[in-house]
Amino acid sequence: MDTELLKTFLEVSRTRHFGRAAEALYLTQSAVSFRIRQLENQLGVSLFTRHRNNIRLTTAGEKLRPYADALMSTWAQAKKDVALALQHHELSVGASTALWEGYLTNWLKSLYTEYDELHIEARVAQRHLLVKQIHERQLDLLITTEAPKMDELASQPIGSLNLALFRSKNSIEGEKNRYIKVEWGADFQYHDEYLAEINDSYLLTTTSANIARELLGSTNSCAFLPDYWDQRYPDLIKVENSPLIPRTLYAVWLQNSDHLQELKQLIDVPVSIS
Repeated sequence: MDTELLKTFLEVSRTRHFGRAAEALYLTQSAVSFRIRQLENQLGVSLFTRHRNNIRLTTAGEKLRPYADALMSTWAQAKKDVALALQHHELSVGASTALWEGYLTNWLKSLYTEYDELHIEARVAQRHLLVKQIHERQLDLLITTEAPKMDELASQPIGSLNLALFRSKNSIEGEKNRYIKVEWGADFQYHDEYLAEINDSYLLTTTSANIARELLGSTNSCAFLPDYWDQRYPDLIKVENSPLIPRTLYAVWLQNSDHLQELKQLIDVPVSIS
């Protein structure tokens, strides 16, 4: 549907006069008449009755008018939103729940300190879904601990993190801790190693580090969490003799992305806990 035809229809229905509608639209009267005939041919109905200078909407014309108003309003909003998106270059950034909770929220704060005009959509999903969204150009940037090895994707280290095994200070001293498995990536092998040591299975699997932290005390459990969280949460304590696990964070994007210049701004700001 040509929106100019609807625009002309609405102007004629408002003025009830082809000449005045032509003046308002900066068209000739014959051009207005031609557009109305085009619209009538497309719809297969007459939209106006014409008796000398007395122009009235037909029943079909009355039915069309609210739809034409709604379509023109929607089209105007669409043009506005598209222009706004082009103006502000909204970028979508995706990562797992645990990474957002432990590290990337602070990174966003750093980004907005550096570039206060950024418009970012922060997405939370599992890594394989986010990789798919990048391929489909629904996501601009992925932050992950596992850089996909695909020719069409580019990646770059953007920071590092350390994970430590925590329990609650309220845990029963001397009693064996159960285990909560926080999803830190498919290549995180320390779950199985720890479970083998305690000869037990995990109590819960979750993508949220905060959920695991909340449950440690009430379930007498332990979990791998960001190593600085004992400074943030006084109720946490590191399990004695447990390993400190270093992980590299990667930024991943399409090599032929339409927003390479804007993505470089994000990638140049390292991920840190401060």
